[in-house]
Amino acid sequence: MIFLEMARPAPRPVFPAGNGLGPLPPASVWAAEALGYTPDPLQVKLLDLEALRIALCTSRQLGKTQIAATKGLYIAITRPKSLILIFCPVGRQAGELLGRIREFAQQLGIRTRSDGNNERSLVLPNGSRFVALSDVPSTARSYANVTVVIVDEAAFVDDAIFQAISPMLAVSNGAMWVLSTPDGQTGRFHDLCTKPNPAWSVFFAPATECPRISPEFLAREREFLGDALYRQEYECAFIASKTQFLDRELIAAATVASPPPGKPLPSATELFVGVDIGKRVDHSAIVVLALDWFEGKQSPVTMAHQLHPRVRLLHAEALPLGSAYLDLPVRLKAIFARCRAAHTPYTPQVTLAMDATGEGTLIELVRHAQGLEKVWFHPVTITSGLSKSDLKDSYTGIPRPDLLTRLRSLFERNLIHLPLDAPGFGDLERELVHFRSDGRQPEHDDLVFASALAAWFLIENRKEVLLPKR
Repeated sequence: MIFLEMARPAPRPVFPAGNGLGPLPPASVWAAEALGYTPDPLQVKLLDLEALRIALCTSRQLGKTQIAATKGLYIAITRPKSLILIFCPVGRQAGELLGRIREFAQQLGIRTRSDGNNERSLVLPNGSRFVALSDVPSTARSYANVTVVIVDEAAFVDDAIFQAISPMLAVSNGAMWVLSTPDGQTGRFHDLCTKPNPAWSVFFAPATECPRISPEFLAREREFLGDALYRQEYECAFIASKTQFLDRELIAAATVASPPPGKPLPSATELFVGVDIGKRVDHSAIVVLALDWFEGKQSPVTMAHQLHPRVRLLHAEALPLGSAYLDLPVRLKAIFARCRAAHTPYTPQVTLAMDATGEGTLIELVRHAQGLEKVWFHPVTITSGLSKSDLKDSYTGIPRPDLLTRLRSLFERNLIHLPLDAPGFGDLERELVHFRSDGRQPEHDDLVFASALAAWFLIENRKEVLLPKR
């Protein structure tokens, strides 16, 4: 993208003759004539675009507030009685955009007033109205027949706000503009910018394409911020946030459409099963991981083949809410039978790790269930401690961070494969993408914890190979 300086046309009146609300020139021309600034090529395209859904992923200091204010005021002037809502993570930020609109209106000699109901509001003489709100979903539900919704800093707003916004545009067939710099690899703004959707016009505006930002400044910023943060702030890159458990790149690298080259030794395969017990509104979840071993090069001295491990997802399942506890042993037996049948004539050893935090009756029910006698059973209490502890009744205490760290290590060391055709792959992938290490989950996390339980004992049993000391 190349930015060109547009020649300033001859001045013309801000409003045509008549009622002052007649047709104006195209928005980009009007910005240059009436507001006194020359839009760059991307700004021209955005100002004149009439698409109903626009997403702009932009660098810092690229003028997105100015362009949103210009386009919003243009619509308010040319469409009397328009209602334009502005949402931001906090009301004060929404007020910044509203303030820019007020400045432009004053520059044009347009008298504005408050609507009398909202602290941050602006009404034009033609009845068009702006209201700036925070991203609390309840604040959006009292509005209808909205002409335009502007979501500023969209990567930082509560995703629930989008569910509240959409119905407001139904009757008016209104427009939605979402503008932001990136923030992490989850959320609605990330999905709009990275997943093709024909209903949305998506634009990227990195700082390197803006003539107002010098290469020297960007070089200093890269050195000051570091490469990852610089890419997020100035190159429109979606970098994993500090609270994100796994980078999307790690999950994508683990996702496979077909088995890896080579055949595992069927007699050496072991199965590790994690069960997270649901509490009221959560699902109980079952995840089965297989530890396979592949033959490597043959040693010229011992003539033995080196064995390489690979962890493979076999099954992921969230039981329906309200499932009876008595159903769990039956379901486990069915899953074990299917997994074992796939390895006939060999019978893989099964290790079962179950979240026992706050549970007692169910643990004993599984421990003594008929058909599960040959399973290595480990009830687990998830603790806030610093290290593993052996508790009474054969319970194991495992700190939550340790549980999650071991699961992450399988991804970081490229040891785990998630086959696309594995039962429950899609549900597990979604939870892994949205899982946050700080515990503030936008999605269920039952499958993640079931995976972590299975992974912890898988690594514990083969720690010297899977996590060798460096």
